[in-house]
Amino acid sequence: MEIVINDTNIFLDLYDIGLLDDFFQLPIRVHTVDFVINEITHPDQQKVIQQLISKGILFVKDYPATSIPNLYQFNIECGGNLTLTDSTVIYYAQTLDNCRILTGDRQLRNRAEERGIIVSGILYVFDQLVEHNLIPPYEASQKLEALFKINTRLPKREIEIRLEKWK
Repeated sequence: MEIVINDTNIFLDLYDIGLLDDFFQLPIRVHTVDFVINEITHPDQQKVIQQLISKGILFVKDYPATSIPNLYQFNIECGGNLTLTDSTVIYYAQTLDNCRILTGDRQLRNRAEERGIIVSGILYVFDQLVEHNLIPPYEASQKLEALFKINTRLPKREIEIRLEKWK
């Protein structure tokens, strides 16, 4: 089964449009790192994420304090404007076989792809939800339109293609 390593923005986008539970029904194993979890600060979002962890359907890689110097060094080696959290996602992905990073962050995408890691975004998640019949195409189009209203950085043309197909 494929492992996906989530960046913060994927969790928040799915939460905001009410698709987080559907996402966890996909035939994937969802992982993230403790740095991502620490970026989720809204109490309602924290509660939902903690429930997913407690159920054992969200695996969180915890890095001990002793690993911080190595993680900072890796962050420097990654170059660009990556946050420590972003570079930690890449660091973790490099330790796993057959994994994909899910992110909407361009810098994270670029640096991960340079290292040969497969990277996808929220549109991949939508495609998977429809393909696995977890949400009907019409609902996917409504949720995608709602997401685009709150996240205008998404690729407009790719969204239009999906909306035409799903409506």
